[in-house]
Amino acid sequence: MNSTQSIELFTAINIGIVGLSHFLQPKIWIDFFVFLYKYKNVGNVINALIALGMGSLIVSFHFIWDWPKVLITLYGVLQIIKAFVYLMVPSLGIASLAKVTVKTGYKFRWAGLLMFLMSLLILYGLWIEGVF
Repeated sequence: MNSTQSIELFTAINIGIVGLSHFLQPKIWIDFFVFLYKYKNVGNVINALIALGMGSLIVSFHFIWDWPKVLITLYGVLQIIKAFVYLMVPSLGIASLAKVTVKTGYKFRWAGLLMFLMSLLILYGLWIEGVF
């Protein structure tokens, strides 16, 4: 397995597990983001650093612009942009955290389903390449 395939597997594992938990356990994510919002700037920094870690790792090892692998690269780039915006304009990150309520919990299910399906697509691509 080369480094590109390794980062694809890393991404598939991470978004697969996080996506499935978003879909099956949205309440824990609501609680998590409400907790982060309670601490305003500190919560915003934690949220941004999680995105920055994931995004920078993906982009560092997976700067590929061919379809469909570009989706992984774009996910990484979007995570970096999110982190940059939230760290440079903390009020935007805090406002985003403030939007999470029990009433908006159904959105976690949709996001989780999309993340899980993307994970399956990445794993399928790796299987086609003979990694598994």
